[in-house]
Order: sequence, then structure tokens, then C-alpha cells
Amino acid sequence: MTQLLADAQSHKFDVVVVDKVDRFYRDLKGLLTTLEELQALQIAFVSVRENLDFSTPWGKLTLTVLGMLAEIYLDNLSQETSKGKQARARKGHWNGSIPVGYCRGNCPTCQDPNGPGYCPYAGGRARGAGEHLIAHPLESQAVQQAFAWYLTGQYSDGQIAERLNAATGTLPTGQTRPFRTKGLPGRWPPGAFSKDSVREILQRRFYTGVVVYYGLDQQGRKRKRDDYAARFPGQHPALIVETDFEQALTLRQQLSRRSRAATGKPHVYLLSDLLVCSQCGQRLRASSAGGRHYYRDLTRINHRGTCTQPTLKGPQIEAQVLAFLLGLQLPADWRSWAQDYCLSAPNKLSLP
Repeated sequence: MTQLLADAQSHKFDVVVVDKVDRFYRDLKGLLTTLEELQALQIAFVSVRENLDFSTPWGKLTLTVLGMLAEIYLDNLSQETSKGKQARARKGHWNGSIPVGYCRGNCPTCQDPNGPGYCPYAGGRARGAGEHLIAHPLESQAVQQAFAWYLTGQYSDGQIAERLNAATGTLPTGQTRPFRTKGLPGRWPPGAFSKDSVREILQRRFYTGVVVYYGLDQQGRKRKRDDYAARFPGQHPALIVETDFEQALTLRQQLSRRSRAATGKPHVYLLSDLLVCSQCGQRLRASSAGGRHYYRDLTRINHRGTCTQPTLKGPQIEAQVLAFLLGLQLPADWRSWAQDYCLSAPNKLSLP
């Protein structure tokens, strides 16, 4: 849609043809606003199924009704989806992707990201019917180890990620494999743990053998992690006892309050995510320690990279960038140069 509207501004076409109105927009306000924008650009709009002239009064009325029906359909679909998720939770089934630590157990036809080539059971005898989750022989050890380290109070999320990435799991057969995340099928493959992935594990109540249903609050927004609507006994085995999970949550809250009390108001770092590492190409992000701030490779902050770029002192690099910017001078003909550049660009932009 963004590309279509940009091309419309450049007058790359004269008419927009859709199969049905609801395939163009399922929000009445958005539909009318977009069509008004197209009309202002003298671009026609045609729906094949409805076969109406939307420029006439009757066509405009029909368009409004069709837009409202599309919006009602989307709202109803959202409600039915929520009902389905709640029904699955009530039966003890998981919603969404399978959490790290579990698999379906259908080993003969295993398609788990940490299945063939990683789990020695893949391709062998079935260890489950696929309807309920079972403990993954290697991932479950990583989850349990993460909780064990965190409950000592000696390790942060990032330090646990580093330890998991250096550790291995042992199978009943005596075979060992390095721990790794499950990844997200279709988006990224299994890989190293980061402090974010460890934080997600340590706050997921699913590992206690229950399924929580969040639903929406009174404002129609998804509830927060600790504000779930209901919890049900799960059909999957517990990897962590509930008392350990609650202890981990309490420890995290105590550390969070201590961190806020020490740092006070949040800081704004001028160059965070703007600097790029010359060695690995990753962006640099700001972090603070002892009242000072630094810029480091993002993968090092997440404890999943090995870049050797030294940590940069915040005030020093910011002063260098500021001095460089203050030394810049625009040429007298900068506006005509920028105009020529924009007109020669593929999207045919122009300055106001």
C-alpha cells in the first residue's frame, strides 16, 4: 500500500484495479481516506466484483456500506480468533510458535528447527503423537540450566547467554550437542542465545506446566505479561517448578528496582544505533556503567558476538562527531543540487 501510494504521487498509473473492495482495505476510515487521496490525484478506482461506478452518489453509498461490512468482518474475525486461542488454552494447548525447550515428539517426520541434523532422535521412533508438546532432549536442558544459574543471583541475562553459548547438553546416549535457540521458522535459523532470548525464557510461565491466556483489557489492548486473563493446566510437562519460577520473578523485580534507583531518569544517547562498526558492520548501541556511557557493538551487548572492536567512550566519540558536523558548510547552490538529485532518484521525490 505504501508503494502504491508513492507511485500514485508520481502518476505512474491511471487506475487502481482490485478484485473486491475488502481486498483493498478492511478499515472504513482508511478506505475512504485512501480513495479520496487517489481521487485528488485523478486516479480512478475499479473493483471487479462489485462492478460499480464509485464516483456517482449511489456508488459512493455502496462503497461506504461495503467498507463498513469489511470492517465488521475483520472485527468478527478478530473475536473468533481470540475465542479459538482461549479454547486452546482452556484445553491446555499452546498458542503460537513452539517455545524453546519443547517439540511435538513426532520424530519420524520431525520438522523442528532443532530436529534433523541436531537432535539424534529425529527420524527415529516417535516420542509423541504431535498433539501435545514434549520436552526437547537438548533445549529443555538449556532452559533448566538458565533458571539454575539465574536463581543463584550471580549472573545477569547476558552472562547466562554467554554461558549457554559455551555449554553443551548431554543425551541419554552419551552424545553431546552445543545449546542453541530454536530460531523462528521462515525468519531466522537456530543460533546463539542473547540476553533478550534468555530474558524471555526466564519470564515465561509456560515452563511451569501451565498455559496462560492474556486476552484484551478494557481499552482493547493486549494485556501485559503479569496481567493475564486466565491460566489453565497445560498438556505439556513442566520444566521448572513453580516456586523456582516465582523466585526468579521476584529476583528480577528486586534487581529492576535497584537499577532504577541507581540510574534515576533515563538518558538520551545521541549516537545510539547511528554508529556502525567498521569491523563487523553491526550498529553500535549505548550502554552505561558507573555513571558513564559507552558505545558497543550490538552483538556484544546481546552477548552473542565476538567482534574485537574496542568499546568507545561516549563523550569522546560524540565530541568528534559534533566537531565534524560543525565543520560542515553547505554550498550556496545546495537547494538546486538537492532538487536535481531528488528528480533523478527512482521515486521522483521533490523538495517542498
